[in-house]
Amino acid sequence: MTASPLAHQVLDLAGAVVAQLPDNPNPQAPPGAEKVTMILGYVKWGAGAAIVAGFFAGLILFAGGRIADHHRFGRMGTITMFASVGSAFLYAIGYSMLSTFAGG
Repeated sequence: MTASPLAHQVLDLAGAVVAQLPDNPNPQAPPGAEKVTMILGYVKWGAGAAIVAGFFAGLILFAGGRIADHHRFGRMGTITMFASVGSAFLYAIGYSMLSTFAGG
């Protein structure tokens, strides 16, 4: 069974349309994207400040627990510091990945 001439014409037209598409267009921000990027900048700054504050809070909790010989607080401080370091690692990796994907 052979294809009809109409099917050949449709396939030729589709091939011509696809051939005119650009290979990889550069990403362009939509109108009003400046406000979204400003909000994302604030969120990024807040996340960085929370990571630093969490690390120092854990350090204070660790030191206070060890000084007062309260091992539970010392352990909680250690966990908080490790969580802050892990968050900073994820923050750096996540930012790099998103920048790579959004950059094209």
